[in-house]
Amino acid sequence: MNTSKKSDIISRFLSPAVKLWIRTQVEFTRDLDILIDAGDKQILSGKINQINLTAKEANYQGILINYASVSTENIAVNLGGILRGKPLKLLHPIFVSGNVVITAQELKTSLQSSLLTQGLTDMLKILLENEGIKNAEEIIKKYKIEWNGIMIETQKMTITGELINSLDNSINHLTIISNLDIKDEQKLVLTNVQIDGFKDLNNSVIDDLVIDLGNDVSLSELTISSQELHCVGKIKVVS
Repeated sequence: MNTSKKSDIISRFLSPAVKLWIRTQVEFTRDLDILIDAGDKQILSGKINQINLTAKEANYQGILINYASVSTENIAVNLGGILRGKPLKLLHPIFVSGNVVITAQELKTSLQSSLLTQGLTDMLKILLENEGIKNAEEIIKKYKIEWNGIMIETQKMTITGELINSLDNSINHLTIISNLDIKDEQKLVLTNVQIDGFKDLNNSVIDDLVIDLGNDVSLSELTISSQELHCVGKIKVVS
């Protein structure tokens, strides 16, 4: 197979298939650029050496992303199916590495995302359990939680919401303030955590809390300013 034929397969089949697959993962994106590195034999066997992509203004399950630059290596795809017009499928999980930027305003807007709000609720559950509160999940279920604000400063985040009691509809204003950092690439460290408005905690202050991110996520950098959140790392992706 000559070079022009290889380029034809990449431009006519692989690139559109990768773009289509990405658009199934994100709701929309602007200025999506993809660079595919694959040799002759690798293409014929459905293997891709490397994919690099950049995107602006992406929306991942309701979480707005200002800019993303990511890459992945040693990708196995269903080339035969792609050539017959079928969607791209990963034949095995891959790790995607890169950096992501989310502005302060995008973070606030992302509070409409169930993915983010559930993550915040899960974090509250971990904070309750850390303080020795039993049946934390059952306690949280007594409330409807409406997260309504996120403010970021240098390595610090303030999260606000309303706790609506499901029994009497009484409302408590909840505020969580914490410094954020990373440790050993797979641990998120919350320090000087202040929780106000959750009566079961009685306005607690937590000096140090480490949250294990698991083996599917690795963070090498987490930089927070008043303007944006910048994250560098990798995540496991399964088709």
